Amino acid sequence: MIPWSRFVILAMVFLSAAACVGLRRDTPAPLARPLSQFPTTLGHWRMIAQEHFTPETVAFLRPTDYLARRYEGPNGERIDIYIGYHDAAQASGPVHSPKNCLPGSGWIELSTSQRSVKLAGKEEQVAQALYGKAEEELLFLYWFVVRDSILSSEIGLKVAEVANALRHGQRSAAFVRISLPARNNPAAAVAAATDFLNAGSDAIAEFLRPKGA
Repeated sequence: MIPWSRFVILAMVFLSAAACVGLRRDTPAPLARPLSQFPTTLGHWRMIAQEHFTPETVAFLRPTDYLARRYEGPNGERIDIYIGYHDAAQASGPVHSPKNCLPGSGWIELSTSQRSVKLAGKEEQVAQALYGKAEEELLFLYWFVVRDSILSSEIGLKVAEVANALRHGQRSAAFVRISLPARNNPAAAVAAATDFLNAGSDAIAEFLRPKGA
């Protein structure tokens, strides 16, 4: 027999898929402010680089708006942040699996877990992944945003999208990922990532708030 917990998860996934198929008249939810206006200074972190994706990458991801930047901390730490927002308009695609944004080409997944971090003053669960290649290691923290909800899994994302569609007639969602070298010291990388989020999570929450929300 299928365990009750697994049955509930399967039922939720099925209902989510069915609802998404049936909901064809969702109202697009544009951001109140474009991500290009995201602060270049977050506390003692400052932007040192910004990436503009190729047309092919944009066509694959199909975000309504996106941000890809590198920030540097007071001790020379460097963190990359990607924010992709999808407003459910016809030209916007769904949020892709984070697996599409994690490294390939010889990189090996060393560990995955959940981590509690403070985002905009609230303790939230986010996904954490550590990847390695030869002597290099990269730490990733990522999560999804649907209105005011923070989700750390794709199943949670789908359920939240359906609930948002039913309550508000919208299926907008965002994906946030930060990454930085672990240098064989994941604890130090986590500390730097936590410091960055303490400085920047309020701005992230503000910029991912849809217009009128």
